Amino acid sequence: MATFKLKYLLLLSLPFFTSGCKSFLAEEVYTEYDPNGFLQDASGIDALLTGAYARSRIIAYDHRNYTYMMNEFNTDVSFETGGGLEKDAAPFIQFNWAVNNSFLNGFWQKMYQAIASANSVLLLSNQLGGLDQEKLNKIQAEARFIRGSSYYFLYNLFGPTPLIDIPADATPEQIEEIGKNTARATREVFVNYVVADLEFAAQYLPLAENPIGRASKGAAYGYLMKLYLKEKNWAKIAEVTKQVIDGKQYELYADYTKLFNVLGESNKEFIFRAPCLPQSGYHNNYMAHAFPPNYPILSNQINFGAQFRTYSAFYKTFDANDRRRELLIRSYTDVSGKNVELLEDAAGKALDNVRSFKYWPDPNAVGEAMGNDIVYIRYADILLSRAEALNELSGPTQEAIDLINAVRQRANAATLTLASYPTKEGLRDFLLAERGREFYSEGLRREDLIRHGKFISSARSRGYAAKDHQVLYPIPLQQIDANPNLEQNDGY
Repeated sequence: MATFKLKYLLLLSLPFFTSGCKSFLAEEVYTEYDPNGFLQDASGIDALLTGAYARSRIIAYDHRNYTYMMNEFNTDVSFETGGGLEKDAAPFIQFNWAVNNSFLNGFWQKMYQAIASANSVLLLSNQLGGLDQEKLNKIQAEARFIRGSSYYFLYNLFGPTPLIDIPADATPEQIEEIGKNTARATREVFVNYVVADLEFAAQYLPLAENPIGRASKGAAYGYLMKLYLKEKNWAKIAEVTKQVIDGKQYELYADYTKLFNVLGESNKEFIFRAPCLPQSGYHNNYMAHAFPPNYPILSNQINFGAQFRTYSAFYKTFDANDRRRELLIRSYTDVSGKNVELLEDAAGKALDNVRSFKYWPDPNAVGEAMGNDIVYIRYADILLSRAEALNELSGPTQEAIDLINAVRQRANAATLTLASYPTKEGLRDFLLAERGREFYSEGLRREDLIRHGKFISSARSRGYAAKDHQVLYPIPLQQIDANPNLEQNDGY
């Protein structure tokens, strides 16, 4: 029974994969091992844990699809034209995505693979003999961090999704039934479940990220903060951000222009990141999309036809001395020596062709593959989220202004005074704009606009017929076909 049970645990989420099943099965190597060996050896559990981390990583093309297509191209920051990607990006830009969109379905599959792997670690670690409680708690904290953060990413796109729990004594048949027929959780049940995972993780994870890319207390608190931002639970946001600040593990990196450079990765600002290498499958491929035509790249780099473009109006929201703007390229000299304008033409008409070089080109790139680590949570987000929570709780305060100024001073932007923002509404609007300037090209803009009630109106102002229900994406039709108990989001 143990052999069969491990097999079913590892294939737990198979009912969620109505396409790509062959590749999923090909990637899963743990069935080659004796399950009884796993139950006797902590290294086997660690191998499963490493696999769970790998499945949860949003890097390479997953990063392109989730961060940009799903979470930035439908905002006032950037969009895409050209290359083979244009037809795939257009539905996200134009707010006419389909219920059977393959990118949405692919991301659903990816997150449930990570969740299935985390569940395997939890179940098998409970059966491991001779392991002291401290070690067991850490293993389970990492697994619950992976599960909780994966559910957060699903929640960000789709709202509540099925919560997959496997009883310790479940038979293979019962495991298969759970995967095929679990309905979506209610919002309250879903949020409480994810909170419980991340609170457990925060309790038992170490303070330091060691090695890079491994979960820490700060990372768990960071995802709690993100979840509470979606719920507008301002008191909890204030509470968890204080925990991170009081832990004194993090600080703003002095030079914003080097923060996302491979030279700036030894910083204390990144709370959770995906370590990347200039190697296929482990890489960051953002810059291959951001180089403008005929840009003088190195011979070991590549420039895609798919072009990530930043709106001119967004560029103009920055102060002239704001160093964050230095990573937005408004003109360049191409390989023929011609000067090319990207911001506006000679008549002042917006060209909407500014390029974000936030992930500054890696000189050791191998084609599209660059080694810039991809950041999910950083300390500036903690500070600005706390400022937002304090403003919502009590209106403008000196503490909130000081938190904002810490971020702006690092960028050499003009500091604020409390007298300049006497109302909650005024400071709220400023914070939304400031988050855009701080977090462009990081995939946070969609959720920020949704939280502030401006996602749909912003799209309409750009000429798109966005509907109110499009604050959520549809549950992929492929998943509804596989699970008769899945209920579609309103409006689709």
